[in-house]
Amino acid sequence: MALPEASAWAILIGVVLVAAVVGFRPLLARLAARNIGRRKSRVLIVVAGLLVGTAIISSSLVVGDTLSYIFLEDVYARLDAIDELVSNTFNGQLISFSETNFTQIRADLGTAGSPIDGIAPALLKIMPVRNVAGNKGNQQISVMGLNATLESGFGSLTTVDGRTVDTNDLAPTEVYANERAVADLNATAGQDLTLFYGTTNQTIVHATLAGVVRDAGKAGYEGRAILFMDLSRAQAAFNESGAINLIRVSNVGGVADGVAYSDRVTHDLRLSITTRNLALLVQTVKADDIASALQVGRDATDLFLVMGAFGILAGVLLIVNIFVMLAEERKPELGVARAVGFLRSDLLTTFALEGTFYAVVAAALGALAGLGLGYIMVYFFDKLVPHGDVVVTFHFDVSSIITAFVAGTALTWITILLASWRVSRLNIVRAIRDLPEPGTPERSRDILVAGLLVAAGGLALTAWGFATDTGMGKIPGPPVLSLGLGIAGASRGWARSAMTVAAAFNLAWILLPFTLLNQATDNVSIAFVLVGVILVGSGILIAVFNVSEALRAVLRRANRGAGRPVLKTAISYPMDKRFRTGMTVAMFALILFMVTLISMLQGLQAASLDSFVRQQSGGYDVIAYTTAYGEIPNFRQRLQENFSESLFAGGWNGTSSASVMPAKIQAVGGNRTYDYTLWGVDNFLIQSNQYDFTSFLPSYINASSGAREALVTREQVWLSLRYNHTLAIVDRTAAGPNQFVPDESRLRVAPGDGIRAFDAAGRTVNLTIVGVLEQALQFTSGVFVDQSVVRGVFPVEERYTAYFFQMAPGVDVDAFRTDLERTFFVYGLRTIDIREQIGQAFGASQEVLTLMQAYLGIGLLVGIAGLAVITLRAVVERRTQIGALRAIGFTRGMVLATFLVEIALIAVLGIGIGVALGIVLAYKIYIVYFADIVVFSVPWPNLALIVGVASIAAVASAAQPAIRASRIPPAEALRYIE
Repeated sequence: MALPEASAWAILIGVVLVAAVVGFRPLLARLAARNIGRRKSRVLIVVAGLLVGTAIISSSLVVGDTLSYIFLEDVYARLDAIDELVSNTFNGQLISFSETNFTQIRADLGTAGSPIDGIAPALLKIMPVRNVAGNKGNQQISVMGLNATLESGFGSLTTVDGRTVDTNDLAPTEVYANERAVADLNATAGQDLTLFYGTTNQTIVHATLAGVVRDAGKAGYEGRAILFMDLSRAQAAFNESGAINLIRVSNVGGVADGVAYSDRVTHDLRLSITTRNLALLVQTVKADDIASALQVGRDATDLFLVMGAFGILAGVLLIVNIFVMLAEERKPELGVARAVGFLRSDLLTTFALEGTFYAVVAAALGALAGLGLGYIMVYFFDKLVPHGDVVVTFHFDVSSIITAFVAGTALTWITILLASWRVSRLNIVRAIRDLPEPGTPERSRDILVAGLLVAAGGLALTAWGFATDTGMGKIPGPPVLSLGLGIAGASRGWARSAMTVAAAFNLAWILLPFTLLNQATDNVSIAFVLVGVILVGSGILIAVFNVSEALRAVLRRANRGAGRPVLKTAISYPMDKRFRTGMTVAMFALILFMVTLISMLQGLQAASLDSFVRQQSGGYDVIAYTTAYGEIPNFRQRLQENFSESLFAGGWNGTSSASVMPAKIQAVGGNRTYDYTLWGVDNFLIQSNQYDFTSFLPSYINASSGAREALVTREQVWLSLRYNHTLAIVDRTAAGPNQFVPDESRLRVAPGDGIRAFDAAGRTVNLTIVGVLEQALQFTSGVFVDQSVVRGVFPVEERYTAYFFQMAPGVDVDAFRTDLERTFFVYGLRTIDIREQIGQAFGASQEVLTLMQAYLGIGLLVGIAGLAVITLRAVVERRTQIGALRAIGFTRGMVLATFLVEIALIAVLGIGIGVALGIVLAYKIYIVYFADIVVFSVPWPNLALIVGVASIAAVASAAQPAIRASRIPPAEALRYIE
């Protein structure tokens, strides 16, 4: 049954059940309605607190809906009618093949009756293009040759003035350009363009821009800047006579519907390719991209739900707190009801009906509030998070709102039922007299049995976790076991010591520097929530059972003065109502724990920027690379002719190069093949780079002397590549980098292991790993060998060249990059400022984390609502006590101070526990996973701001009831009967 359908059934069943209860027990329904209408202001506070959990669920689903929608729309815009692609690729590089292959495949699909409405060839090349008149160019313009007579399934091109055209309308030297290409080239119709194809043996093609076509349909392919040519013209211009490198297939149906036939068409395509023994592969591009888009939405929903899980848990605690307080408030009334004949089930039903009203109203408002919250999150996502050309449009499915409503109602209702069951188990006489329930042997026995059952469950979880090596058992198992033993100890009268020891053990179990997570199989999101709940719960247990004793010890040593009675009175009430206090402290602690952890991640990231840049750059500031395969002739000579040696640190020795070869890699003895990059580094790079190692061989054989030489320093390890061409260095990605979820599709090797690198033609080189770099590289990830290895084994048309520059202090890096790209424009040279690129990525990550902090801040509303409800109840509950205090000499100011100190105590405990545990857990994560790649730092200014905002909000939320309490006349308070 689909989730929306299940939600609809849940709503229907709930309505029927409530109607049945109201119909058969109208008296109970009237009592519930009377209780709701007695204090409307409190109802508003209760509903406001309860709706937060539903709002979090709703907003998570809405954000997921929006991201799925925008990425799905992007897929349809990028691929339009294309459902499958047929090509011959090697590490992503398109390799040309005979056009007769297309003819054969098209005939086979026709014979098989394959459900397609279009199949067409293309020759797609990427090259620098310059607008002669506009004096502007772009190094990565896609040039696409199309046969217009075969394009019926993919539609025509549409000019910006609305005319329908295609490549058969072009003169021999003309091209069409889409809007992206025109913007990049600053071109208009009629202007001349120069196309530079190739690097080593370059072909220059001159063309005239015939017109501008819209970025829609096939002109929007992959969001590229494209020039369109006739296929035969492209084949002649680029020396690819009779060749193509792409076959596009469109299934029957529309842009979105055709993917339904992808499995059938893919089967027919592969059968044709296999039968004819063609060296081609089929890519189900649209089906794959749609699956990725939907996965993005699911991942976003999961992320927001995990982040919001602590807010949802805080909402659950608020529900429990509210109904426990309602029960205490109505205790005499409930006792009288039981005395006149009401059964426990009647009390349970009355509370359940009242709770159903709160649940339904709060869930409905929460679902709508989540819609608004989702819109706000999407708005800031659009403004703060880089997302390329993807158009961000707010979108939601009605089914998500219904699902959030049902989930919120069910969560609230189940919690209310459990709280109501606890309320209904009261002693009639004690309830009427409003006396506390005393401890009895039976009660102690029940607690002992409950503790032993919990301990048995923890033992079973622990055994399962270690037997199957899963963190889902190892993380919660021992803490649940110790908690059960603590409960059992409490039944014997040792509550404080037993629960303190159990909580301390739980903190140690989670925070000690060893990992309990199985990185390969465990669900990290669930494990994270478990860890957070265990930590916060344990911290609260220690605080609730020990803070009062600590404060009383301080007060005993404090000087007698006006403040001592206030402090003594202020701490007595929260510590007398430990359950209520613990629930309220937990609301704050859960949210502040998560907000602090995110703030710590931000701080770690910011503090690690310089270190990360140093590790990623290897001492270089700028990397340049050619966009086409081949080498720039006489690069170093041209560099010296056009630039000053003073620009570079160390002069010309501060410039290096590498021959870069996309290759396939296999570990010796393994049967898996990996796409990898082979970096053939020159002597300048070997001697000047600053990349360090996490491990390397102790020695190697120098091929020139035949002697074994020791490897001690990083410089010696790099130099070993020059003296032994069978050696290679890999970056950290090939050795299992420190991370939560390792990428199992990556090569895994260690120093001394052998690998085999080969190209599409089977040219092979065997290598031995001599060292592993300390960092998983972002810009130069791959396998490093001496440059002669790549140049000697693999042909020039299979590799491109990268250049590395160490800039002198004070040099304008942006100006240098501009001059370098202009000088070598015809070869498609592009540049990267490493610090700028990393800074942009870090900045985007910081914005995302800030967005998550703001999202989690909504959960503070739960704690604020809880504190407000508690203070309201405390004023009512202690009205007589307030009168007595005023009668014995307490001033209005002292009464106000008493309530404010109570509020501050609860807020400080919650905030302190959350912040402290967030910092400690962040340190554990740092020690276990990232100690060797980031710098630990505590962002004290950020944490101070978080603590300040939370504290002010907490006090402000309860200030009004406290002020009202201080203004109650003593005589009126002493005569008060609720």
